Amino acid sequence: MKEITIPGSKSITNRVLLLASIGDNPVTLHNLLESDDTVHMRAVLSSFGVSFEKKGKSLLVTPPAKLVGDGESHFIGNAGTVARFVSAVSLIINGEYGLNGVDRMHERPQVDLFTALQSLGVNVKSVENEGFLPSHYHGLGGKLSQRIVALSGRVSSQFVSALLLVAPKISGGLRIEMEAIPPSQPYIDMTLEILKLWGCSFDLEEGGRIMDIKEGLDSPDSYTIPADMSGASYPSAWATLNRVPLKIKDYGSVTLQGDEGFAEVCSHYGAKLTKQGEDCSFSDYSAASEAAILDFSPMPDVAMTGMTMACFYEGSWRFEGLESLRVKECDRIQAMVDGFALLGIKTVVEGDDVTVIGGDYWQSPAHLKSLQNGTVQTDSHDDHRIAMCFGVLRSTVARSSGLAAESLFSIGEPHCVAKTWPAFWESLASWEV
Repeated sequence: MKEITIPGSKSITNRVLLLASIGDNPVTLHNLLESDDTVHMRAVLSSFGVSFEKKGKSLLVTPPAKLVGDGESHFIGNAGTVARFVSAVSLIINGEYGLNGVDRMHERPQVDLFTALQSLGVNVKSVENEGFLPSHYHGLGGKLSQRIVALSGRVSSQFVSALLLVAPKISGGLRIEMEAIPPSQPYIDMTLEILKLWGCSFDLEEGGRIMDIKEGLDSPDSYTIPADMSGASYPSAWATLNRVPLKIKDYGSVTLQGDEGFAEVCSHYGAKLTKQGEDCSFSDYSAASEAAILDFSPMPDVAMTGMTMACFYEGSWRFEGLESLRVKECDRIQAMVDGFALLGIKTVVEGDDVTVIGGDYWQSPAHLKSLQNGTVQTDSHDDHRIAMCFGVLRSTVARSSGLAAESLFSIGEPHCVAKTWPAFWESLASWEV
């Protein structure tokens, strides 16, 4: 049985980096993800006075007495979590700062979060287009004129999580009232569980629609970050598609991540899952269940991996709960559909729902030969998840056809995997052996 490890969770890494930076004592973080996004997060927090010291494979985070803005505009690439979380830091920081990123980051909507911050008294200014980065903030230092904020929660759960993370450092705490429970509620649940680990107390009302966060943190001395469940979807999908027994080491007995639900998707496609301690194995494969409607609203970041798997199984597989994918690093729905079209895979798009027509029709010898002519390249749109999905697809086609993966279609912007898994291509090559 192959044994692999995957990087630590990006979602949890950025959450605990921020919490460790605003607590009252140093925290040592283990299994920290080293990627573009987390590097941007650390760089911005460092400019606010936070100290980061490498301790072997761990990181010691020492918070300052107060976060202080340096007045500069900080480049954060296309890191959505950094944009949202650091925007909310304006509630508790002293002084001014700004954020800017790549062009796509400047197209990703922030208006709901900016409106919420402004309602609490933050002076937020969009430099170019209202409700978007680049933006400039004048911090409140934790002293708010009111402690109740309304937020729709429909565009991005990251807006809600951003407010939750800084709430314990606000004088008197913060009461967040959402209009409705967002589709990606598991990410908010993750944030709440991490707040508990950081000694924060809170009350939930109306099924979690209203969250009353109390002032105060009691940071742990150390914390080990679970493996990234979004990242785990790629080896899980690859193993299931290729019927290869696979063990993911240090998968995590308690991952805190909604994307762990992707393991059930693999079960639908015939994998048997076994969890032993911190490890998870995929083995004893059976035939896939019949084509179905799959709701990915609790775990949209792995919907594209599910679509990739559907390409290989007979029937019409419908994917729902994808609306948030339109405003990610790229329009992920369009990126996947366009890439599939280049490879001869049929899809039907209805609004934000996608149906993938699976089967082996697009894997005929004649068609595979056409993919070897060097003219077909899928566009990753500089999106790590798109690149990794097409990497899994290409590897699976190569393995079943006996062709070399590098002889098939190419994948544009392969470097973009550095956002969450810098060594992804090397890891994928090791699975193929």
